[in-house]
Amino acid sequence: MTYRRALALLAARRETHVELGLERLRAHLARLGSPQRGLPVFHVAGTNGKGSTCALLASALREAGYKTGLYTSPHLLSPRERIQVDGRMIAEAAFARALERALSAERPGAGLTYFELLTAAAFLHFRGQACDVAVLETGLGGRLDATNVVERPLACVISSIDYDHMAYLGDTIEAIAREKAGIVKASSPLVCAPLRPRALRVMRAAAAAAGAPLSLVRRPWPCLKADWAGGRQTLRAPFGELRLRLLGGCQGLNAALAYRALKAASRRLPVGDERVRRGFERAQWPARFQVVRFGAKTAILDGAHNPEAMRHLARTWRRSPWSRRRALWIVGMLRDKDARGLLKPIAPLLREAVAVTPPSPRALPAEKLARLLRKAAPRARVSVEPDAARALRGWRRRRDLPTAVVCGSFYLAASALKSLSRNDKAPGRPRA
Repeated sequence: MTYRRALALLAARRETHVELGLERLRAHLARLGSPQRGLPVFHVAGTNGKGSTCALLASALREAGYKTGLYTSPHLLSPRERIQVDGRMIAEAAFARALERALSAERPGAGLTYFELLTAAAFLHFRGQACDVAVLETGLGGRLDATNVVERPLACVISSIDYDHMAYLGDTIEAIAREKAGIVKASSPLVCAPLRPRALRVMRAAAAAAGAPLSLVRRPWPCLKADWAGGRQTLRAPFGELRLRLLGGCQGLNAALAYRALKAASRRLPVGDERVRRGFERAQWPARFQVVRFGAKTAILDGAHNPEAMRHLARTWRRSPWSRRRALWIVGMLRDKDARGLLKPIAPLLREAVAVTPPSPRALPAEKLARLLRKAAPRARVSVEPDAARALRGWRRRRDLPTAVVCGSFYLAASALKSLSRNDKAPGRPRA
């Protein structure tokens, strides 16, 4: 099978199609020889912060000398980004082989979804590469997410609990927490971020029922200084100062979570503090307050796509030096998101905004978003430009706006990153 053919077959599954449940994938993996079994894993769930926490974990593990698989979602520029080994995304030929092998086990009428197919391909690739360990990010929820076919993780991590994907996970914090807590396994340590009391009660109950040791991270590692232009911050970690290539207060929490998870698993897979430091300092994760510079102009890319993520973005923006200058906000969302909830944290910051349509069949039309923007921020000048690339080109031609913020959707962030990377100026992309 060619790589192009593999992409076409994958696309036919429709990334937006969701069918939660584990039995179909378990049966499928059994026909493939159960490649997920025997693979030590860190399993990470949460509303936000999952990807960054996974990137930090994987970087520390490979710095410690372990051959490390990493499975994340969504991707930005290529589905190959989702499956990485030792910091390198899967090669085109290997991607095609893994997908072909996964497809070979399908039974009539029992086809896998887009995410399930990639999950099966990831496990096959990790087995083929003889990985020592893998880091898995849940796609949606936890209890019925395809990644939850693993049986005894080295550690499970809950990065945050907030409102998102309510159609699948429930419309209360307790219901969402129960779905995330579904990754908890007997005797596997559970590491939790600071959660609302209602969510924490659910996690405590899940850990007690499973006999899982519970470890709470009560606060993020504090930021000592930020190099905004360089996209770095210096944190105070238990082992001394840490220079992280990720901006924002939430990254201090993600680093603390990853560190605690490594310590919880240290009997089975030891990683020393100096290896943690080196790994964390090398970790990168694009579209999370990512700084892209063009001479005197700066673009901030953030995939913030739910209210909690927008609150993090707003807090980081207020602390940044760019908040003191005029900025253009390029905003796009999906129609199944809480648009009003997403706009509320950034509305006071808007002086000029462009509503765009993210490249997704689930996109909220730019015209409808513009109406919501005008209502949320009545003093802001709001325009409509459905195409994100054109909106960015228009911004780059303007001398009165040195800064742009692109936010509201990972689909939008990916579109912007693709547009900006044509100039080879977009850092943080996975290596080929």
